[in-house]
Amino acid sequence: VELVSYDPVSFHGALTANEKSFGERVMPDYRFDKADYIVSFGAHFLGTWLSPIEFAKDYASKRVMKNSKNAKMSRHVQVESHMSMTGSNADNRILVKPSEQGAAIAQLYNSVVGGSAPTSGLNEKAKEALTKVAQQLKQNAGKSIVVSASNNVDEQLMVNAINQALSNHGNTMMMAS
Repeated sequence: VELVSYDPVSFHGALTANEKSFGERVMPDYRFDKADYIVSFGAHFLGTWLSPIEFAKDYASKRVMKNSKNAKMSRHVQVESHMSMTGSNADNRILVKPSEQGAAIAQLYNSVVGGSAPTSGLNEKAKEALTKVAQQLKQNAGKSIVVSASNNVDEQLMVNAINQALSNHGNTMMMAS
């Protein structure tokens, strides 16, 4: 008897990228409650991506100003091609065509890591916006998180490199084995 498993929503790209980056074929434990700056590339973490109930609770805890003098509400940038529930809650939405998603990730990667990934085809407005986002991410190193719903291994490798360059691993995301 052969057991066949089917994933209606594949996370192959992220799992393979995580295995290449960290040696473990697992999804990280994303801690939106510890992130001061969140960037999402089409990951609708408040609606359908991975663990939306947990993520919504954590996200909401950082989106409410508490009665403290040092209270800080998280900032959220959503890069997407259509309006999602997650995008409607973002402080800033950067609109890209579905065909531009990989180039948008590459633009952020180049700006944060200093890489030279190709960004041809990405509209100029998005390039400028993502360059500014990179500056904000650097200011929030160790307190930020970048996620992507892409199933492209190379795109997920760039997201991993961005999070590593920002020292997010072990702070806002942990590899659960």
